[in-house]
Amino acid sequence: MDTRLTAALCDDEPYIHDTVQELMDHYIKEQGILFKMYHIYSAQELLSFTEEINFLLLDIDMPGMDGIEAARILNARGIDYKIVMLTSKAERFKDAFKIGAFRFVTKPISREELFEAVDEVRERMVGMGKIKAYRDGILYEIVQREILYLMADGNTVRIYTEREEYRSERPLKEWMEELDIQMFFACHRSYIVNLGKIANIGKDTADLVNGEKVPIARRRQTELQQSFMLYDARRR
Repeated sequence: MDTRLTAALCDDEPYIHDTVQELMDHYIKEQGILFKMYHIYSAQELLSFTEEINFLLLDIDMPGMDGIEAARILNARGIDYKIVMLTSKAERFKDAFKIGAFRFVTKPISREELFEAVDEVRERMVGMGKIKAYRDGILYEIVQREILYLMADGNTVRIYTEREEYRSERPLKEWMEELDIQMFFACHRSYIVNLGKIANIGKDTADLVNGEKVPIARRRQTELQQSFMLYDARRR
């Protein structure tokens, strides 16, 4: 399941908001994803913004406080989203590097450059969604990319990370609908494996990075190989 994409655009020029919104409307139509963008018109307004987002498109040159200073404050607060800087001045790139800008999009904004930045944000989001499961009767949130595999055991599904084991009464089929399809693969009727935790694929088993082995159904062997190769190629 593709994670819902949320963004904010902070720029003092209304036409930039119109341009980016129009381009993103085309992007989400092409990609078939859910998307929401918040519009912010000053650094001061940005610092009061509290919605959860995946990335921020931030103009460097704005009246009053500029984007670089706003980004410093956001970083000091421990933000966990990516900042894509917008600027028409290449000389400001050095300042943006200092505050850990994720990407740059130059003005005037081009479709190709904006879409490349959004594509990269989405790639970094793979497996960052959280699921809920129980351990010792306590409900925990688990980041998906930390999961090694899920195993159906009677009416229970066991969820394994490298350090812990969690349990759920939801069937394995429901879990496959919730997990990030770019990262997880149902390799057997009783197993779902994290492609990012596979070290090697053998004839009958997937060897995981922690030394464990997960069985592979014969009819799923080729598709698992293809999915693993695609996953690996995206992250090289």
